[in-house]
Amino acid sequence: MKKFYILLIALALTAGAAYAQSNDSIERAKQQEALLKQQQKEQQELMKQQQKEQEKLLEEQQKAAKKAQEERMKEQQKLQKEQQAEAEKAAKKEQDRIKREQTKAENKAKAEQKKAEKKRKRQEHYAAWNRHPNFTADPSVSIVTDRRMYTYNSFYNSIGGNIGITFDYHRPIAKHWDINIGLGYRLTYLTYSHLFSHADFADSITRSDFDGKEQSRTFSSILIPIKLSHISKDNDHGWYIGVVPGFNFGTKAAEGAKFNKFRLDAAIGTQSRWLIFSPGTEIYFNILPTYTSGDKKIHEFGIRFVL
Repeated sequence: MKKFYILLIALALTAGAAYAQSNDSIERAKQQEALLKQQQKEQQELMKQQQKEQEKLLEEQQKAAKKAQEERMKEQQKLQKEQQAEAEKAAKKEQDRIKREQTKAENKAKAEQKKAEKKRKRQEHYAAWNRHPNFTADPSVSIVTDRRMYTYNSFYNSIGGNIGITFDYHRPIAKHWDINIGLGYRLTYLTYSHLFSHADFADSITRSDFDGKEQSRTFSSILIPIKLSHISKDNDHGWYIGVVPGFNFGTKAAEGAKFNKFRLDAAIGTQSRWLIFSPGTEIYFNILPTYTSGDKKIHEFGIRFVL
């Protein structure tokens, strides 16, 4: 009987222990299930968060890609506009160049046509006038004096001559008128008489002031005659007026005087035609003084014979 009670107690203890153990297992299972559910829930929330972040990141990437594409399109449009502007500018520049070339060609053609028309009219005039442009070579000799023309009580005077040659270009400008332009050379020799030792050139001197000496001077002149000529009806003779600027060199003036390197002759004369020559006679007066002393000015006057 005692063993029976012991067995019952053992069974009771075993059952209690098994029950307690079963309760612990159930509790642990519940805890594990709750923990698993919590982990699943957290995992789902994490996955949802990750999915949201991925979606947000994807959205941001899409926005960035879209913005980058828009920027590229803007840059491409800007580049296309710039290229188009450059192309239009180049096209306009080319059109302007072509237009300038055309205008230049037209102006050149007009100028050539005008020049040809002008030349044709000149030729017609030359034919009607029976006179054409020509060159002449004119050797000459002159009688020259440097006597003071306005102070006759001065005993100072000089006389001499010159030889030279002038090459003239004669161009008809009207029925009876030519313009002559040339280039010449002249060699002049002057003898100064009644020089006085103090070389004063004053008007108040007397004959006793002169020493009776004579001196000579030789100088050269380069001349550029510019003349307006009137031609006769038969075109073989005429007369002219003009000016002859020039340059003197190669000498010095008489004692006490200053020699002028420049000259400007006023000339009037006659001319005719013979072969390549235009013989005639000319009177000229140097408007500039040939030499000076103080306020006294001595001008050159000459009669020129063209051979």
